[in-house]
Amino acid sequence: MDNDVKVLEKIGLKEVSLKTHIEVKQLEFIVNAQYDKLNKINTLGFVKILSREYTIDFTEWLEGYHDYWAEHENDEEPQKNKIFICAKSDRSYKKVAWFFLLLVLIATLFFVGSIFKINVGIPSILDKVKTELPQTNNAYQSAPVVKEAVTSLGVKVEERVVESNSTNSSLEAVVVSINENLTRQIEGNETNASESLALNEENTTVQKNELKNKIATFVPLKKVWIGVVNLENSARKESSNEHNLTIDLTQKQIIKTGHGFFKLFYDGNVEDFSEQGATRFLVENGQLHKISEEKFIELNRGKNW
Repeated sequence: MDNDVKVLEKIGLKEVSLKTHIEVKQLEFIVNAQYDKLNKINTLGFVKILSREYTIDFTEWLEGYHDYWAEHENDEEPQKNKIFICAKSDRSYKKVAWFFLLLVLIATLFFVGSIFKINVGIPSILDKVKTELPQTNNAYQSAPVVKEAVTSLGVKVEERVVESNSTNSSLEAVVVSINENLTRQIEGNETNASESLALNEENTTVQKNELKNKIATFVPLKKVWIGVVNLENSARKESSNEHNLTIDLTQKQIIKTGHGFFKLFYDGNVEDFSEQGATRFLVENGQLHKISEEKFIELNRGKNW
């Protein structure tokens, strides 16, 4: 039996502790059969865990354990720590929770403070305006703010006497008309903006359609090998069949064919080729040009293909 329990030392008490969450100190007490240093309740749980995880026979060990406690059942150990399971600390989670709570509290204080400032500020501004406006027949019309509005916005302002429940009456500035020229100017600006936006959208659509149409198509008269090298990203592709091949003219690339028996559809025209040897082309700035073997090798970094 002792040899079975000693297996835990061979495995490593730290490794066993990581797997079972039993303190290394308690594992040492179990391996060395130090019953007097083990807690009666927790120890039985530890034995079950170790027996299950490592298939250890604790029969003889438990007999010695129970015999010991039968002899010392009246012993009291009030100072002994009764919990030996290694638990992960949740301090970090608590710190995060307190941090977010503090952020919420600060945001709430700022929000309440801003509301308080608005509620206090608006009445004070109104009181200041009322105090500064002279109480004359032309009080509103002569105020600098009203004059600026009349000049810049083209509005007409009249003063009307407003009766209240109190004995005093007050003057009220009322906008009675708006400059017709200003209205027409605003409407004209809106119309011009709409027309400009529509024109821009139309130009964009035309440009996209032109870009889509910038292609050339090789139509082989018989099976042909065609290789394409993209000069922008050095990507290569090749094919050998009788199918048509479409070339994107918006990318800078060079093209080589195994023979010259094909039709080339390009820019609304059709060109017939009937050359025995290889042909080479350059695609640049949306244009397709036939080039020499030397130019092809130069553009292809010294390679014939």
